[in-house]
Amino acid sequence: MQRVGRRNMVEIVKFTYVMIILISLFLFSTNVDALRIRCNRVSDCPKQMYCNRDYELSCVYNQCKCVRIT
Repeated sequence: MQRVGRRNMVEIVKFTYVMIILISLFLFSTNVDALRIRCNRVSDCPKQMYCNRDYELSCVYNQCKCVRIT
């Protein structure tokens, strides 16, 4: 009888860990392209907008985006 109770407890702990992981993934995931700044040319883009190395700020389809330098 004790083994059945222990197995249920292990299942509850596993379920709790899985739920914590799934909820944390949902809460902490971010959309990198979420910021949409409208522009007509590159000079309209804010100077504070930062692009990683090998990328440059550009106005693409009237939105400021970081575009890979080729």
